[in-house]
Amino acid sequence: MSERTDTTRSSPVRAAWSAGHDPAAELEQLWGEVSRLLERSSPSAGSSRHWMPLTEEEDTGDAYQVRAELPGVPRACVSVEIDGRELHIQGTLDDTTRGHALRRRSGSFSYGIRIPGDVDVEAVRADLCDGVLTVRLPKTGVSTRRTIALGAD
Repeated sequence: MSERTDTTRSSPVRAAWSAGHDPAAELEQLWGEVSRLLERSSPSAGSSRHWMPLTEEEDTGDAYQVRAELPGVPRACVSVEIDGRELHIQGTLDDTTRGHALRRRSGSFSYGIRIPGDVDVEAVRADLCDGVLTVRLPKTGVSTRRTIALGAD
């Protein structure tokens, strides 16, 4: 015996909507509650927080390039250091200028990467422009890759 589907019945969503429930308003209310919960659970202004900036690395052929997003971070609060084949970026962003509508990261940040090849440490450049830190690490002239020909028996 086959069951017949009643096409005149409305879905639970349609029934809720017609009963006066507005899903958009309920979602907005839920979003507000989640925001308030996150505000209460976040550390107070006096405590320190640690975060890692969004970054991307690129091999441009003659150099390695690292870009890090640091919106609102003053130049004086950023440190770039090379230690052997390690690149370290660190600093702080003071949270005293935060407003009520705009939420952003604050506290200390750090990022580190192992440089895949030898670089000319004296020629490394770092620029902070429009909230993006760009570190250019020129490669040394020494080739680290070569093809080895196979010898005969």
